[in-house]
Amino acid sequence: MVYDLDTIRLPTAWRRLAAPLDVASDELVRLDERLARADPVLAEGARARAHLFDAQAALHLEGELVALEDLVLHEAAMDVRRPDLALGRAVAVLAERRRLAAAAPGWAFSAEGWALLAGSDSRRPDDDEEGGLLEADAVDDDFAAIDRLLARTRRTLAAHEAGAPIPAGAAQDDPVAAWRRVLDETRDLPAVLAAAIALDAWLVLDPAPRQGHRGPLAAAALLRARGKARAHLPALALGLRESRARWSRALPLPERLAGLLGAVETAARLMARDLDRLALAREVMLRACAGRRRTSRLPQLVDLFVGTPLITVASAARALAVTPQAVEGMLAELGSARPRELTERRRYRAWGIV
Repeated sequence: MVYDLDTIRLPTAWRRLAAPLDVASDELVRLDERLARADPVLAEGARARAHLFDAQAALHLEGELVALEDLVLHEAAMDVRRPDLALGRAVAVLAERRRLAAAAPGWAFSAEGWALLAGSDSRRPDDDEEGGLLEADAVDDDFAAIDRLLARTRRTLAAHEAGAPIPAGAAQDDPVAAWRRVLDETRDLPAVLAAAIALDAWLVLDPAPRQGHRGPLAAAALLRARGKARAHLPALALGLRESRARWSRALPLPERLAGLLGAVETAARLMARDLDRLALAREVMLRACAGRRRTSRLPQLVDLFVGTPLITVASAARALAVTPQAVEGMLAELGSARPRELTERRRYRAWGIV
């Protein structure tokens, strides 16, 4: 499969891409600077929720609907309904995203990181004998190879039917190698444009069949590696879902890239909005702390709500080194400023800002 970048070097293409590239770069840099300078509790809270939003959006882009509350509660082993395969896949996507975010900026393109992004040792959810979720089963290498062969065959046939010339050996070209060649060709381009090209090439070449969510993760990792997102891992799947533009292989390359740059802008704008939301929620809750004794743990409980998506009485008691009864008293003191209850039950309750 051949991915030609020559068209974006034409003056007409640059005129089409200049404005969306400038806006996307500006939004991304502004957000990263805000996160770097923000209160650590607020920044960590925004990053933790971005992981959840992005995992949910990645499944949504593939036609799977996962409720955000279900994902948060499942992580805390507090499911209010039986987990399904879509939820299991969302948990796997969330784990991959967190692993990339916790690693060094260039780790994603090391041998180990590349095995996570496009290797054949991909993880997938499955049913166990009791109907639960097994997220540790590896996809069989033979089936992964068959998937790649079928994907190459479909692309070759589609190109033939469209009348496009097929270079010698194109049918045998490895899409993983082809995608890495595209990545190498973007080294002299602006980082945000390079990330948009990397994502577009992933969508076209499909180097990891049945793992479409890894394209946005790879592009986000590229932004970190090239210094455009030092304080966070961009939520590009969320940007793709919420962006006005819809990606289609039938569109010209400059138009596809302009749409993906819009997705980068949308992702940064939404995360900045969530940072504002958390700051406002924290301010409202801290008003309930006014006039309390200096030894009160209520401000620390507020920071727990901001820094983590879900809090239970037990987890708050451990974090604050107080009794469960003391936590229940502090929750009552927050009154109407208390975050909403997620489980909707009287026992084993959980609260959070999601």
